Amino acid sequence: MQHFIGFDVGGTHIKHGVIDEEGHELISDEYDTPEDEQTFRKKCQEVIENYQKEYDIVALGVSFPGHINAHTGVAAKAGALTYMDGVNLLELFGELTDLPAIVENDANCAALGELWRGAGKTYENIVCITVGTGIGGGIILDGSLYRGSHFRAGEFGVIPVGDNGECMHEVASASGLMESCRQALALSADEMPHGKELFEKMDSDVHLREAIDLWARNLARGVYSVISMFDPQVVLIGGGISEEEKVFKLLRRHLETFEQWDALQVPIQPCQLGNQAGRLGAVWLAKKKAAPRE
Repeated sequence: MQHFIGFDVGGTHIKHGVIDEEGHELISDEYDTPEDEQTFRKKCQEVIENYQKEYDIVALGVSFPGHINAHTGVAAKAGALTYMDGVNLLELFGELTDLPAIVENDANCAALGELWRGAGKTYENIVCITVGTGIGGGIILDGSLYRGSHFRAGEFGVIPVGDNGECMHEVASASGLMESCRQALALSADEMPHGKELFEKMDSDVHLREAIDLWARNLARGVYSVISMFDPQVVLIGGGISEEEKVFKLLRRHLETFEQWDALQVPIQPCQLGNQAGRLGAVWLAKKKAAPRE
């Protein structure tokens, strides 16, 4: 049985684990994301060496934020890890280990993880939309990742969906939801309840209900646009909000009001793998790279 190391690099934490060739995670852990490149290198190398003591590792898969050229390894933009902007990540990991390595955008990895072991495993054409502080996504066409000409495919957050042209990042993300609800409740950021509590309170607070409904309409506009462009078999929604059934009811209600929805509609479902999806997707790519060529 082959074993792989999967890293999921985020702005706050770096999650990692050992995953076998069938997609079972045998062990996992995480640590705070370093604030400089030297510490980033040191921590990654420690993880790799420790896993190699216990497992026969054949390759390394890294899910990384930002615009990643998967062929050259250059991170044109590295999300919150600005000290990594312009760094060749394949060269970096090549200096840390002699293992074959792949590096891919985190939203793309999440989509591949869902394709391999999650909600997308019965489909060949899926769109995964991740709703968090901002909005990203991954596109799978005929079972393969679509990256785009400049490795920016799936940047759904820039789609204008607001009444005044506001983009999805601003008015359809989880942070956009929290800001709309904060204004509706006239609370400070420190006083705001958690997202789950907001959905519980919406039935008894008309202002909160209107704010959440407007947010859902903006998200529905983005989902509709993505479906009209890519005609997937299914749309998968990831992020914390995907755990709220009310979100999907609101989305469906708004989508049913859009012209041509009867012709365009496809299932809209929650992702299944949570924060494990990125590691699994990265390992899926590493597994392909490590496979012997016939």
